Amino acid sequence: MADTVPPHYLGLWRRTLLTAPGVRDHTTLVLWMQTAQWHADLRIPADRPACQGRRSLLECSRDELFGMLRQVGFAGITHVQGNTCEWLRQLDYRATGRRDLGRMAFAPAFDAIDEYGIESDYAERWEREPHDSGIQGVALTSDAHAPTLCLFSGPCFMRVRARAMHADAERAAWQHVQDGSACDDELRQLADFEISFGEIADGQGHILHSTLPWLEGKRLLLPCPNCAPQR
Repeated sequence: MADTVPPHYLGLWRRTLLTAPGVRDHTTLVLWMQTAQWHADLRIPADRPACQGRRSLLECSRDELFGMLRQVGFAGITHVQGNTCEWLRQLDYRATGRRDLGRMAFAPAFDAIDEYGIESDYAERWEREPHDSGIQGVALTSDAHAPTLCLFSGPCFMRVRARAMHADAERAAWQHVQDGSACDDELRQLADFEISFGEIADGQGHILHSTLPWLEGKRLLLPCPNCAPQR
């Protein structure tokens, strides 16, 4: 069983600023939900294609698919030791192979965090969302091809569904994206990775933000939040 994080980590956080060499970003939508062990993170650039009128990846243009692939997100186990936090990414929109480590400085009221990169040069400012209090839960659908993880915190949820690609094929497809040789089918397979954030009402989820834009505004039935995931 993984260790649990300190209680002041729990809840929903919104990134308000990223600074790095040559970078200052305060427009990307970034949400981080943290439960006792599991985290989920969603990052949607402000200029992500709206995909207006699209209902699936099959209807998206190449430009829209490339735009969607600039999104970032991940989920997994969080490990905290002292003021160092490590996010062990088990589902990752775009895996880098690098560790994700930050030095965390909490505000006295635990309503904000300044995160400083340990193995890379960056700083992030996080602010606690005001509606994050309440019961937390985790549910995992055990599907070896495309596992789905749901986290719950108060009235909010985050759902993460990985793409159904073999790791070698995924790496090759990302390489083709980088060198400009990716075919439409590879782009669609890579973009088929859902990270959705929303609110819960009357036992249903209402999706507010998603890596798949046509899901935004949709309602869905949520799994039991008391079903602990298997590592």
